[in-house]
Amino acid sequence: MEAEKSSGRPMVWRVAGWVLFCCMGFAGGIPVHAEAVPEPVRGAVQAGPVAETQGMTRYADVPVRLVREKAQAGDEVAQLELGLRYLHGIEGVRDVPAGVRWIEKAASSGMPQAEHELGALYQMGIGVPRDAQRAVEWFRKAAIQGYAPSQTALGFAYENGTGVKQNGEKAAYWFEKAAASGDGIARESVEAGM
Repeated sequence: MEAEKSSGRPMVWRVAGWVLFCCMGFAGGIPVHAEAVPEPVRGAVQAGPVAETQGMTRYADVPVRLVREKAQAGDEVAQLELGLRYLHGIEGVRDVPAGVRWIEKAASSGMPQAEHELGALYQMGIGVPRDAQRAVEWFRKAAIQGYAPSQTALGFAYENGTGVKQNGEKAAYWFEKAAASGDGIARESVEAGM
């Protein structure tokens, strides 16, 4: 793998970091098979704020009936929470299309965390067609508002040329912004010389 270096780390680390990063909101943290992830990436995820914040809202412990009422009344945080619950399965029912609709509603209101989650859905093709360019559009909206996980996602997009033209300077810019906010994955990228 050493021959695949372009940013100071093996390609497998960059890909593992990107996949782990985008999946955080859906897995609720480190995947079950985390031992397959290189230690530097796993450590960055565990150390960073992403694992603590992504996929969690102030409604995380509220009964779904009340979350649904708040979401229907236009509460964007409740819309995101309800969308995430549908994606994961609530009350024994997983409804991905409903989850996507609720996350889209929250993202359309300009909520950075929802914009990021919608970007991750497009990046992975969950409930929507896989579309790296649309993913980047959503990540950019949240990143401009200072949302560190989306800044990191843009860093990976520019580093790997995923949905945008590969550009090391732009990758470094977004990684540095996210690292300054304490994002562990971005900090690892900056320390690796990106």
